[in-house]
Amino acid sequence: MRSLFIILLSALTIVSCNQKDKQSSSKQKDKKNVNSSYVVSKDGIGEVKIGMTQAELEKLLNQKLAMKYAGDPEAWADTSTAKYKDIDVTLYFERYTNEDETHNMQLTGVKTSSSLCTTASGLGIGDDKPAIIAAYDDNPIDMGPEYEQVNDTTWAPSKIKYNINIKDDKWDRQLIFQLIDKKVASLGASIIMGE
Repeated sequence: MRSLFIILLSALTIVSCNQKDKQSSSKQKDKKNVNSSYVVSKDGIGEVKIGMTQAELEKLLNQKLAMKYAGDPEAWADTSTAKYKDIDVTLYFERYTNEDETHNMQLTGVKTSSSLCTTASGLGIGDDKPAIIAAYDDNPIDMGPEYEQVNDTTWAPSKIKYNINIKDDKWDRQLIFQLIDKKVASLGASIIMGE
């Protein structure tokens, strides 16, 4: 009777391990099925690349961008929202001056909350901090809670919002994961601003 119990226990263990392996390999296969139009990298999202001018983006997106501070000639930074293929994106710009003294807006960051978007390794909306750290353990990583304005003069760390920034080897661009309640809620890319 005891040997029958050991055999049944061994069989259950083997079946359980095989089931976990199937689930794990199925999840890995899902993560590998990444649509290149929606890949988020340190360079941007799909064809929306850091460094593009406002005019280049308007041509790519086939739409005029409504800039938040368009009427303010002193504004050096601006934002806009747009539709890129089937996703909504938030675009961050900075003003720069050409050699001919004309002022243009250049893309310095892009962000989305679309579940269609993933990194090349398959990370996206709903993933967690350990998965991000495991995927980018060879990269410089900055992370910590977001700070929220409590009143006119005070800021405090958020209890639910957390950012993980993955730097590139040149330290000039980063992949940004914003977590809310310990799950990725948005992801994007930006230029790293100097201090």
